[in-house]
Amino acid sequence: MRKLIVSMAIRFAWGVIALLVAIALWAQPAAANTTVRTVFQVDDAAVDRETCGFRLHFHFFGSITATEYVDNSGFLYKSIAKGRPGPFTVTVTAKGTTLTQQNSSFSTQIIYNPDGSPKTITDNGPYNKFTVPGGGVVLVDTGHIVFDSDFNILFESGPRQATHGDFDAFCAAFG
Repeated sequence: MRKLIVSMAIRFAWGVIALLVAIALWAQPAAANTTVRTVFQVDDAAVDRETCGFRLHFHFFGSITATEYVDNSGFLYKSIAKGRPGPFTVTVTAKGTTLTQQNSSFSTQIIYNPDGSPKTITDNGPYNKFTVPGGGVVLVDTGHIVFDSDFNILFESGPRQATHGDFDAFCAAFG
C-alpha cells in the first residue's frame, strides 16, 4: 500500500493538474504557439493517519508558477509547475513536533494526450526533504521520476524514500 506522502504528492499533482486545466480552459485559441505563465498561491492542509500509525498534520504553503504551452491549433500540449517565486513550505506536525521543509526548485511537467488527458507526469528536484535540526535528513525524495497517467513509475533516479515506503526515520523523528 502506498503511504500518504506518496498519495499527498499524487493529490498535490492532481490539484496542480486541475488548476492547470482550468487555466487552459480560460485561454483563447491562439493563432501561433503561445506560452501563458500564471503565479498562484497554495495554502492547503491534510491529515494522514496511516503513514506512521498516528496523526500527521500537513500544511502546504507557497507560490507556484504554472506555464502552459499551447500550439497554433489551441491544443495544450505541456504544462510546467514550479515552486517559485520564493520558498514552497511543507510542515508536518505530530506529537508536539513539527518538521519543516522549504524548497523552491521542484518542478512538475505534464505532457498531454491529444484528448487533453495527461500522458506523463514528471517530477524533478527535491519534492520531499525533511530534516531534524542536529539530526540530519529523515526523509528525502529528489531527482527525477516519470509517471504515466495512472501514476505507474516509468523511470526514476535519485533517492526516493517516500516513493518506496521508507518512513522509519521520518516517523521516529516525531518521538
